[in-house]
Amino acid sequence: EKLSKFQINLMFKNILIIGFGMIGSSIAKTAFKNNKSTNIYALDRSPSIKERLKKAKLSSVTCLKSFDEIDNSKIDLIIICTPVLQYKSIFQKLSQLKRNNFIVTDVGSTKHNIEKIYKSGNFKFRFVPSHPIAGIEKSGLEYGFVGLFDNRYNIICPLKNTSKSDLNKISKFWRSLSMKIDVMTSKEHDHVLSLTSHLPHIISYSLVLTAMKKEKSLNSKLVKFSAGGFRDFTRVAGSDPEMWRDISLANSHQIQKLTDSFIKELKIFSQSLTSQNSDKLLKKLEMTKKVRNRIVKARQAGKFIPND
Repeated sequence: EKLSKFQINLMFKNILIIGFGMIGSSIAKTAFKNNKSTNIYALDRSPSIKERLKKAKLSSVTCLKSFDEIDNSKIDLIIICTPVLQYKSIFQKLSQLKRNNFIVTDVGSTKHNIEKIYKSGNFKFRFVPSHPIAGIEKSGLEYGFVGLFDNRYNIICPLKNTSKSDLNKISKFWRSLSMKIDVMTSKEHDHVLSLTSHLPHIISYSLVLTAMKKEKSLNSKLVKFSAGGFRDFTRVAGSDPEMWRDISLANSHQIQKLTDSFIKELKIFSQSLTSQNSDKLLKKLEMTKKVRNRIVKARQAGKFIPND
């Protein structure tokens, strides 16, 4: 039986978002749109969180000052939206609470390291790891919006002790935000994301650093004529530095292997240029264009806005 968004959101009446940034803000705005009676709580280290929420038209969000206040609330879903290297500390604080009749999920871009933290700590609260493949390069709750998750995938990586009931509840929650669900192991997730997300970010940062070494001034031709491929690379490089530092360290093994493969591919590309091998170069470019066309066909390419 297909549940309406309203019915789905009734499963989780009181939702706590730990780390109330762009993703957390988008979750809150979308949940409120689906069901006005949903109670959203925020636990964030920003000293001006209340004022920022008010400016973002999220004044109905209740701010918690500490983890201890969770015990006094009726929170039934906790969503961790912090950089991944903060999880261990958060797990430890959640495990110290008197009650644990809530489900914890997250939005982290790495999964195997988080699974290991949870298992090694022998924590008793229920945890269903998830990763919404959605976002923009801007960070901060001010940039959250309804529609961020529309038609995007959410990868859920259940643990061995995850019940079917909890998996279904978390799946239905993300579906209520208009997401599509895929289920895989944490290792498979990290391998796939290292290719589709982590390596592209490393390449993007490297390209910008290379360009910076070539151009002395930020007011140079580099900035003036960034309307082509370089602009698209800098969009990725504009992502939250702390978040991507944590992702790089957490999934370093996979990223290092792919970085080595990428360097080899670059050298082969360079050799094609040196030998002026027109046929070989054309075949490479045609092959990669086919991959891009498949991404567009799957409606996962995003929008190209020339004046953005």
